[in-house]
Amino acid sequence: MLSAQETAEKLNSSLPVNLTSSHVQQYPDFTKLLTSLTRHVTDSGMSLAVYKDMKQAEGSLRQQKLKFLQLLALYSELKELLIDYDLRKQDVHPSSSAAQLFEALKESFAQAEALDYLNFHPEGGEKTVTLLGLKAENLMGQHHKKSVYQQSIIPELESRLRSKCETVASFHKPSKQIDDSQLLFAKATQLPALIENEKQSVEQEMKQLHHSRMLRDKQFRQLFEVLMQSLQTLERLIADHRLQSQAKHDRVTAEWLTAKCDAMCLKVRVLQNQMIRDTYTPDAMAALKRIKAYLKVAEEQSAAELHRLNQMLVAYESVGMGFDSLVQQYGALMAEIDNKKWALSELQQTQDDNLGDLWSQR
Repeated sequence: MLSAQETAEKLNSSLPVNLTSSHVQQYPDFTKLLTSLTRHVTDSGMSLAVYKDMKQAEGSLRQQKLKFLQLLALYSELKELLIDYDLRKQDVHPSSSAAQLFEALKESFAQAEALDYLNFHPEGGEKTVTLLGLKAENLMGQHHKKSVYQQSIIPELESRLRSKCETVASFHKPSKQIDDSQLLFAKATQLPALIENEKQSVEQEMKQLHHSRMLRDKQFRQLFEVLMQSLQTLERLIADHRLQSQAKHDRVTAEWLTAKCDAMCLKVRVLQNQMIRDTYTPDAMAALKRIKAYLKVAEEQSAAELHRLNQMLVAYESVGMGFDSLVQQYGALMAEIDNKKWALSELQQTQDDNLGDLWSQR
């Protein structure tokens, strides 16, 4: 039976998922579902039936593409050959046999191109319509022998294609030494296989790089989880240590604050005693004693006066209700007397001023 780590690696390589051993242990049913999916889908998430059909379609497309590229290469080379002939004809007059051969080749080339555009089917048309009413029999009126092409044109095409293949081979893997033509052509014939091998090697390296990237991401997640667990453990240890040492710290702090408070109280008492000592000197004490004696006598006199006034007030109250009106009249008479005295003093002052003015005038 596979371990959790091996199961996670197998599923990661078979499906586009990122599982860890902890996930496999926590979700066994989900792991079984993924294991069953590996029998129906590929590592890219595509079903096996669709993947098989896609591979068959790719193989058929590759064959058709190869045939098309072969015909396209032959067509392009024939076209270039005719263009080179037209360019050389302007500088060097060709022989009659070569001119007839190339003219016949041009006609065959034009007929082959015209045959591709001869028949067409417009949208909605039921009858087959041909270009300008022409048919294949009209274009193929003249037939040229294939042996003539095979003897003259095909060797020329093979030589040109071989030269291009050798150029591509030398460009793909340039060599400082000049190789002979046979060895260079052998390299050119092996070039598709070499390129295919290099392509497969690059794809394998890309897969390996993707696998390495996934492994790196998985390791990063694992390290991140371990780091988070370590941080949580560290926080718990710090909290526990802090709670254990907090009581001791509080006790020491309280004792220190108590001692400091006691010292401050003692300092305040010392300062208070110093202020009392500086304030109540022997001379000040003697003066305070004399003031105390004077105040005591004054207090006794005030108490006696208060007692006398209280007795008088009681006597006044015993006289009756008419005493208040007499007191008010007495107060009014005293106020009127004061006003008269003030008026007489003002009058006397005015007379004195007038006499002084008269005396000064004399």
